[in-house]
Amino acid sequence: MTKPDLGTLIRNFFEQYLVSQRGLSGHTVLAYRDTWKLLLQFASRRHRKTCVALALENLTADTVRRFLDYLERERHNAVPTRNNRLAAIHAFFQYVAQTDPRHLAHCQSILTVRFKRHAQRVPEYLERQEVLKIFSQIDCRTPLGQRDDGLLRLLYNTGMRAQELVNLDANHVRFSRPYHVRILGKGRRERTCPLWTETVQAIKTYLVARPVRLDEAVPLFVNAEGNRLSRFGLRHIIAHRVAEAANVCPSLFTRKVTPHTWRHTTAMHLLQSNVDLNMIRSWLGHASIETTNSYVEIDLEMKRKTLQSAEKLIPKKATARSSWQKDDELLSWLAKL
Repeated sequence: MTKPDLGTLIRNFFEQYLVSQRGLSGHTVLAYRDTWKLLLQFASRRHRKTCVALALENLTADTVRRFLDYLERERHNAVPTRNNRLAAIHAFFQYVAQTDPRHLAHCQSILTVRFKRHAQRVPEYLERQEVLKIFSQIDCRTPLGQRDDGLLRLLYNTGMRAQELVNLDANHVRFSRPYHVRILGKGRRERTCPLWTETVQAIKTYLVARPVRLDEAVPLFVNAEGNRLSRFGLRHIIAHRVAEAANVCPSLFTRKVTPHTWRHTTAMHLLQSNVDLNMIRSWLGHASIETTNSYVEIDLEMKRKTLQSAEKLIPKKATARSSWQKDDELLSWLAKL
C-alpha cells in the first residue's frame, strides 16, 4: 500500500474533512487555505523545492516552528494570528494521523508545537448612556436612518457577530409573538435569540419602506446600491453613527467602536442586569462557558476599582499613638542609633 502524497492529503483535508465532516464555515476554510498557502511557500524556499515536489516529511516540527517565527518577525503578525495559523496546521496533522496511522509519529511531533501565550486585551464596550446617545442622533425619517436604526438595535439586542448579521435574510426574523431571530453562527450552529418590541418595530419600518415582504428570503440589510450589506459596510455605518454621536457625547471620541464592540456591550449589559451566565452564553452563541466567564472577570475588576475609589471618599479614623510613640526620649534614642 503506497502512502498518499502531500497534495492528495491536503486536497482531501479541504474537500472532504473540513466541509463534509466538520462542517466548518466558508470563512474558516478560507483562513485555513491562507495558512497552507503561506506554509507551502515557506517550506518550498526552505527546502529549495517546488510546491509539487514537497513531501509530508519536509513539513517537520522544526519547519513549522521556523514558519511561526517567520510570521511574527517578517510578516509582523500578532500572536493571536500566529496561533490561528498553528491551529490550522494542527487540524491538518490531526486529520492525517486519523487517516493514515503510518504517519502517526510524524504527526505527533508536529502536534507538540505549542501555542504562544499572550496578554489578553480587555474588551471595549459602551456604557448605557453612550448607546442611548448614538440612537438619539439617528434621523429615522430618512431611509438610511431607518436602516441604521434597525441594524444597530438588532446588534445591541442580540450581540451577534458581524458576519452573522450581514448573512441574515428577512425571513430569519419572526415578526409575530414571540419575536425572535434565527442566527447561523460559527461552526454552522443555529441559535434563536429573543427580540425586543422596539427592535422588531424598527426593522419592520425599514423593510416596509424598501418595500420588502416580511417572509421573503432576501437580504435583511442592503447598501445604497441595493446589494447585501458587507462586513466592511457594517463597520462604516457604525463608525459614521458613532462619529455623529460624539458631538453630543465626547467620551465617544476616545472609543474605537466596531461591530464586536457592540457584541461586548450586549454581553456586559446583560451581565450587569443579572442575566444568568448560561443564558448569556446561549444568547451570544459561545461554544464554551469559559468565553462568557471572561466578562464576569471584567465586571468584577470594574467593581473592585469602584470600591477603591469610594474608599478614598470615606474619612479615615484617627488612630491613637502607641505608648512607645509617646515617649519622646525613647524616640530620640532610637533616632541616634
